[in-house]
Amino acid sequence: MGVLHFAGLGKSAGAVTAGLCAIREQYGRHHSQYGNIAKALILFTSPEVASGEEKAFPVQHNEYNTTAVKKKWPQKHDNAVEIVAEFMEREFPETDVYLVTINVNDFSACFDAVGRAVLRFHKPGDVGKHIWANITGGVNLLNTATTQVAYLSGFIERTYFTFVADIRQHSGFLQPFSQDNSQFRYGEIYTFKTRFGKRHQFVLEALAQIDHAHPGGYIVSENLLSRLKSKAFNEFEGVDINAFKRDFLNVMQGIEQKGDRHRGQEDAIRLSLKGAKSWMLCNSSSFKHW
Repeated sequence: MGVLHFAGLGKSAGAVTAGLCAIREQYGRHHSQYGNIAKALILFTSPEVASGEEKAFPVQHNEYNTTAVKKKWPQKHDNAVEIVAEFMEREFPETDVYLVTINVNDFSACFDAVGRAVLRFHKPGDVGKHIWANITGGVNLLNTATTQVAYLSGFIERTYFTFVADIRQHSGFLQPFSQDNSQFRYGEIYTFKTRFGKRHQFVLEALAQIDHAHPGGYIVSENLLSRLKSKAFNEFEGVDINAFKRDFLNVMQGIEQKGDRHRGQEDAIRLSLKGAKSWMLCNSSSFKHW
């Protein structure tokens, strides 16, 4: 029992470590409800950061809530992953550290990696682990993907962040350096499972079933609407084909039409890759496909 922490890691090691230290100060090392407050740390980063090709920013291991330095790393020690790992050994020796390398500039790759990690530790039907996510470090695409997975799955209990007012002066500290909220702040965002509107959910479900039977296959809009009316008549009784195209197909996320808007689109619809991933995260019956 314990809390697993997901965190993106870029060049700033403190973006990962300061949040963990603030959590430990607030909740203690062991919590009556959560157990070990930092059971594991799962880092998501690029191959370049992991290998040290992209050099880490200079860091200082400071005393908690002060700028007094406990340890400086030599200039040659510029691998962010190694810095975090060494800091964790010193401050959180009971915490396991894992590393996931991905193309952090590819939203789909980030979404897929975080989604798979969630399902690795929180399998449907099992009690699952407590998962919290740090959305401070790394790139915006990764943090956006993490936030979307949190809301779609409902399995990431909370996301948290650290705020540093003067990045140039204070971003190198590995622990919180001030009790002044205008200079440094730790904050939490509680997440709730997002639910699609019922009719939108029926559309995605129908397309998911078609894709399962005919991977990559398209369906014309009238046939899709007919299928929906046969399975969910009360929901689509008053929807004609024009309204269906206007209010659903033209505006829904997660679907794609054959062709493009400039050269002309065919009347052919299928579930997009992102739609399939979102659908799997939103519906426990689909988890088995991961």
